[in-house]
Amino acid sequence: MGISVVFPAYNEEGNIHATVGRALEALRSLVDEFEIIIVNDSSTDATGRIADGLALQYPEIRVIHNVKNLGQGASIILGFRQARYDLVIHNAMDYPFDLKDLGRMLAVLKGAEIVVAVRRRRAGYTLSRKVMSVVNIMLLRVLFGVRLRDCNFVQLYRKHVWDSVQIESRSTAFLTPEALIRAHDMGFRIEQVVVEYHPREAGKATSGSFRVIFSSVRDMFRFWWNRTIRHRSEYRAQCQKRGLGGT
Repeated sequence: MGISVVFPAYNEEGNIHATVGRALEALRSLVDEFEIIIVNDSSTDATGRIADGLALQYPEIRVIHNVKNLGQGASIILGFRQARYDLVIHNAMDYPFDLKDLGRMLAVLKGAEIVVAVRRRRAGYTLSRKVMSVVNIMLLRVLFGVRLRDCNFVQLYRKHVWDSVQIESRSTAFLTPEALIRAHDMGFRIEQVVVEYHPREAGKATSGSFRVIFSSVRDMFRFWWNRTIRHRSEYRAQCQKRGLGGT
């Protein structure tokens, strides 16, 4: 069984060595074959150089260099599209998801095509970020009927899911919710597993910035409008055409 792990990275020179070391250790103990794909999102620090050095040192590591900054969402999609193995998962370079918990996700994968990691708690989150997380989950439930407990952390996919869905969003906070909504509408089976969340220790998080939030909300309502109102019949037909049922 092989798995591809995608790490988008933008100015993560303070995290990359420790994260790759922990990822290698965890993956070697859990799976027979794996690759780590580092997507350097046009970093302005030493992230790209360090990533290239790690790729020379470890054959399991591949590096993709974005010519221009595309954002975390687009970088994840790029990594997934170029993944070599049948299972794909993403993680952030500050290592909020300990890959040692991947075993818990693999254990329930037999009955699903997607396993969603649900954060037990959000350690290190400010009050405003906690409020935004609650509001985001409520919006997803009201607008799309999503009953998942966490859509913005980490998910393990069978790669054929990503070969089937066509994601339009590129915003950081709505990329994975759209993927999960589309996959659900197409009939893919989804399971959930509770895991620990590990707060950032180095570098600066950007996922809570106003620009990221605005673009994510814009993408959310644009997708809702097309899925529910403007292109409802076309959307259902597209899901049915893929042979897995409509909404």
